[in-house]
Amino acid sequence: MKVKMLAACAAAMIVAGTAAGQEPPPPGAGPRPVVRRMRPPPPVQTGERADVALELVGGMPVISATVNGRGPFRFGVDTGAAGYLRVSPALAESLGLEQVGEAMAGDPSGRNPIRIPIYRVQSLAFGDLTFSGVSTTPLPQLGPRAAQVDGIIGIGFFETMLLTIDYGRLRLSAGPGSLPAANGRDIVETGLDRGILTLPLNIGDTVQHVHLDTGNTAQPLFLPAETVATLPTRGEARSIGRARTVSQEIAVQAIDLAAPVSVGTTRLAVASVGFPSASPAGNIGSLALRNMALTVDFANRRLRIVPSAP
Repeated sequence: MKVKMLAACAAAMIVAGTAAGQEPPPPGAGPRPVVRRMRPPPPVQTGERADVALELVGGMPVISATVNGRGPFRFGVDTGAAGYLRVSPALAESLGLEQVGEAMAGDPSGRNPIRIPIYRVQSLAFGDLTFSGVSTTPLPQLGPRAAQVDGIIGIGFFETMLLTIDYGRLRLSAGPGSLPAANGRDIVETGLDRGILTLPLNIGDTVQHVHLDTGNTAQPLFLPAETVATLPTRGEARSIGRARTVSQEIAVQAIDLAAPVSVGTTRLAVASVGFPSASPAGNIGSLALRNMALTVDFANRRLRIVPSAP
């Protein structure tokens, strides 16, 4: 069995030129390529709000969107994907997307980064929101569910908006607004790790700060093996297959937890933990958020998780 785990991208644009302090190229050899690490420029947003239906594909929220005025296509909404957009190689080919550079891609472990192309999308639209001038990279085929979507919408689009993914009512909304101050009950403060939000997860008497990864549909919760060894568990660990990230494959196990799991005072449907995790922080995924309404206030580093309204 193959399972999907978090895959994050860091951009490294390839441009022509000569780096400072580098020997000039031999006569006739042309300029040497220089790798400059930079974040792609943010897309230009028009429209203020989107309120759209979603479906769950193996637990991951998926919405309809158009690309360059064509579609609709199916895009997963992945808070564990830093940056903006990934498209399937098939969609990139069918749209004739122009390659404008390259990136170094890898998972949060930092191991075995690989080069991938960067394409430019003229427009991405869903609801009343349109984003123009979007940099995108290919969607890695990390499991059978990847074949059920045409791409991934990352957390970057929602950095200045209030995002709500309502798993119970099957709705996604994004627009102006902010959450009230954290109260430790339904609203908690978050951190930021390489562009991905981290939230305080209560497991019994311990607090673990993990990535929020709605693209993780393999296990409700992944943690590093050394962290799992410190938690109250029951029974024996069991193999659940091999996990593929964009840059490595690892054997994965799971063990049942002997303590409740919650964010603030909201208890989550997490009865076991998978390990090891691709991220040093671990991550909590969509399967832990069933029948919940998740609201992300990225700009103010706040998060609300409450049961979905009937």
